Formats: sequence, C-alpha cells, structure tokens
Amino acid sequence: MPLRDTLMRAAEAELYELHFSQEILDRVTRKLVQNGRMKTNAKAAYLQEEIKKYFPEAIVEVPEHLVTKMTNNPDDRHVIAAAIVAKAEVIVTVDMDGFPTEALAPWGIEAWHADDFLVYLDEQNPGTMIKIIWEQSNELKDPKSVSEIIDKLETTNLNRKNRVPKFTHTIRCQFYGDEIVQSAKKTLDKLGEVAPDGGRYYEGKRYRLWQKGEILTITAKDNRGEILRFENGEIGGYLSSADVEAFQRFEKSLEQQLQEAKTHKDQTP
Repeated sequence: MPLRDTLMRAAEAELYELHFSQEILDRVTRKLVQNGRMKTNAKAAYLQEEIKKYFPEAIVEVPEHLVTKMTNNPDDRHVIAAAIVAKAEVIVTVDMDGFPTEALAPWGIEAWHADDFLVYLDEQNPGTMIKIIWEQSNELKDPKSVSEIIDKLETTNLNRKNRVPKFTHTIRCQFYGDEIVQSAKKTLDKLGEVAPDGGRYYEGKRYRLWQKGEILTITAKDNRGEILRFENGEIGGYLSSADVEAFQRFEKSLEQQLQEAKTHKDQTP
C-alpha cells in the first residue's frame, strides 16, 4: 500500500497520466482482502470508491473480445487490453513476468517495474518526488517520518517484488545528502590525508572519502562502489538506511573526539 500511495500521489501531481479498468481494481482489492491487508470487503469497496473519486477520468472500459486477443498469461491479459484502450505507453508493474516483450510489442507498449518508473519520474521532475514523499509522510492518518516512509518502500513489503530499492536509495540521498556531505567534508578536513592527485582522502573501515576542489565522493567498500557524489553543487547517488545510520553514528563520534581534543588543549598549561 505505501507503493500504491506513492504512485498515485505522483499521478495526482500530474507527473504521468493514470489509467485502470474495473477488472484491475477488483482484482487488486480482492487480493488485499485475501492476504489480510484489508479485513473486510466493505473496506475494499471503500478503497475503490476513493480511487475513482480522485481519478474519475482514469477508468477505461475494456471489451472482452480484446482481452481474448492477448497472448500473455491469461490472468494478466485484461491489463494489456486496458492499456491498449487507454492508448498507454507503459504498464507499471512489480510482476514483470506477466508482461513479456513479445506480448506487448505489437501494441507499442512497454512494461516497466515500479522501481524504474519512479526513478524515471524523479529524474524528469527534479525535487518533486521528495516533496511527494514528504507529503505522504505527513498526510497519513498515523503520520510517519520521511525516513520511515522510505524504509517502508524499501524493506517492509510482504512481497519482495514490491520493493523499490533504486528509487528509495535515490530519494534517501536527496533527503540526507546535504547532511552526509557536510559530515564527509568535516571528516576530510580534520582527519583526511593528502592524496597523490592533490586532493584529500580518508580511509574508513566501510567507506572511502575523497575530495578535490568542488568534487566529493563516498565509495562503499562492500563492492557497491560509489554511493554518493557531490559535484557542481549537485548531490547524487544511492544511499541505504545502513549508510545513513553509519554516517550519523560517525558524526556523533567525530564531534565527541573533537570536543575532547579541544578540552584537552584548553586544559594544557
């Protein structure tokens, strides 16, 4: 449900045009009841009505004869048929196996995983997706912090396919990037060494920090490579929640070390 909420908020912000059929809504809400995410059919019906209320022009009527022409998994044929009626270019899904290229190509449609789609929306609309996540965190009946919403999108879905790691890592970088860049700069200034290329670097147990001029990079030592880059005032990269926690802990430790060193210096005769 957090992923559905994020996607629909992006549509509400007019980042893309949303379409669905009654069959799509019925199957989604039926599954929510079956897997216990919704306790009653009445709540499922209420969800449908809310979706239709906010997206009254999104629903399309799909003729049965069109559904029978589809060649993909029978359970998913109604989705491609709905996309054809809507003249959609993309089907956004977490079940890529249900929409093989050979079934979509004749209709000029592509299937995108929700993760790739959200990353695309973020790249095309700088700053908008982080605002949407912020609004999502504040407008829930039980408000969550932005970091909690990001963590939910990344780790708490019952089905692993529903996770959107690339998007959450990118959004987390936008949300925490300034904080981590400042921490890295302080570390390089206080603990860094002169690099052969004239910049400064710091070798930690889990990360390598490097800066030269207006470029700063953070590289993870767990084979992920570069996880953050600050260049020309722009921050980009892919941060995990563990990365954020590690830098926040290190920042506290560094501040304590600097304070202890200052106290010792002040007390030295």
